Parts: sequence; structure tokens; C-alpha cells
Amino acid sequence: MTFIPAPKASNISQLITESEEFEERMALLQEGETPQPRDITSVRADYRAWHSRAGRVLPPDARKKFDELRDGGILKNGIDRFLSEPRTESLLKAADGSFPLGRWQYPFTNVRTRLEKQRSLLADAEPEESPAALVAADLAKVLRRLPDFIHVLQQRRPDWPIGEAIKDERELQVLVEALLRTLFDDVRPEDYTPSRGGANSRVDFVLPEVGVVVETKMTRETMSAKKLGEELLVDAGRYPAHPNCEAVVAYVYDPDKRLQNPRGIERDLTQMTGSGIAFFCVIS
Repeated sequence: MTFIPAPKASNISQLITESEEFEERMALLQEGETPQPRDITSVRADYRAWHSRAGRVLPPDARKKFDELRDGGILKNGIDRFLSEPRTESLLKAADGSFPLGRWQYPFTNVRTRLEKQRSLLADAEPEESPAALVAADLAKVLRRLPDFIHVLQQRRPDWPIGEAIKDERELQVLVEALLRTLFDDVRPEDYTPSRGGANSRVDFVLPEVGVVVETKMTRETMSAKKLGEELLVDAGRYPAHPNCEAVVAYVYDPDKRLQNPRGIERDLTQMTGSGIAFFCVIS
């Protein structure tokens, strides 16, 4: 099975991973050796910046609960209180110097519970992988094999100059459309996204029955890896405006092997967009 990278983790998945890292750093403020003041300051500043970013991806009701876990209340201290005084010892100290209810005034065990609840709120806001994304992933694997398809035809019928005939993206689109029509009943070429600033943006193919948009590009002498990335990122920004777009496959045909690191480019560009659309980049 040919490898196609999965979309990079969305912002929410990244935020959850960062929270798990914060948990380890916060635990060390009490469980490890006495930290330096700068270490406490660093964790506190990083957490507050993370909390601000995380709050922006949550709906209002969840954001309110999220903030309460940080701020605490009259009877329960929040994460922020712990980060302000992680080494403050409990006021309930026995005559022999022991702490019958625990050493710390603001124990990390309470903070761990609150961090877990914050992660749950983020996980609830994470959209599930859509059926369109699954179809797009399978289609990406098929398109990866397009050069093999051309090669077989060329070998069997040398008098058909199929590979040589593909000189630009318009000719590439003819072959891609033929392939798509063997897989899907409804293939709509050259569809348009809604107008922006008085101009419509064209997408190469729309598969409305599965909610997938297909974009084709062909490398050329003047196209660098950076230029290709810029073009595809611009495209990714306009796809959400299309009513039938739930996932995107961007196929790049590179017959002359102009791109030096195609797999690295695929990994960099395959992503979950800010609007939650799975964007697959395939180069072959």
C-alpha cells in the first residue's frame, strides 16, 4: 500500500498535546527539586499564553468552564493560584513539623484534575474525521499511481504518446477527469467558489456526492518548492467557500522530477485547515 500522509493534527490536537506537556512541567514544581524562580515564571507565562490560544477555539459555554478551571472560585482554587504559589506549604502543620493533610497549600493533584477537565473540553470541540476525508485519503492513493498508469499505456502502445502529450495542467486535467469518472458517478470539472471581491475562484474538479474537491498542478521550470507551497496554501484558503467542499486532494504531477524533496513537501502541506477541512497533497 502506497503511503499518503495523514492530515497534520488540528489546532485542538496540538493544544491537547501541549496541555499534557504542561502537566509534566507543573508536577516538577512540587514533586522535583526546589525549582528556580525563573522556572516557575516560565511555566506560568507559557500556560497563560496556551490558555488564551485554547480559549479561542472553544464555543462560549465551554470557554466559560475552561476559564473557571483556571481561575477557581471561593471554595476551590484554580490552576492560576497553583502557578502563583506552587511552593507555599500548608498552614495545617503538626507540632512535629509534619503535614497530616499534605505538605502543600495548593497541591498539584488538584491541578492535574483541572488540566484533565480542560483537555476534555478541548477534545469535545474536536471535529471527528469526516467521511469526505476518508474518501480523499483513498483518492490520494489512487492519484499517486497515475504515472504508473501512464507508463503501462505507453509501454503497451508506444505509438500513443500519452506521457509526452501532457505538457501543461489543462492536458493533465483531461487524464485526471477520465480517471475520476471511472471512480465516481458525478464529476464536475471547472466549478467555481462563491465570489470574493467581485471575482470567482475556479476549482478543477468537484465530487459533490462525496464532498471532495480535486485540484491539479503540474510542475514547470519556473516552479520552485516554495512557489508550489505558496500556490497550494492560497488555494486551501478559498476551498471552504465552496458549498460541496469537505475535503481536498491537491495532486501535483512532476514527470521531470523537478521537486527535490516531494515527500517532505507532502508532509508540510498535508494538513487540517483552520476551518476543519482535510487537505491532502500528493506529488508523483
